[in-house]
Amino acid sequence: MNENTVVSRHLTSEGVVLWTRCSCGRLRMDLVPHGTAPRLTAGPVPYTQLTQPTNTP
Repeated sequence: MNENTVVSRHLTSEGVVLWTRCSCGRLRMDLVPHGTAPRLTAGPVPYTQLTQPTNTP
């Protein structure tokens, strides 16, 4: 599967920010600006395993 899954979509004063996750687990951020400005992409961000916090004194 090569499709990206949209994780979140936010309307901002600059345009629409999309966070997507590919099938390998990496995140990517895209800014789709209002008007004719070019699309801005950051990522992919490597997949990181979420861990539970440890209770150490």
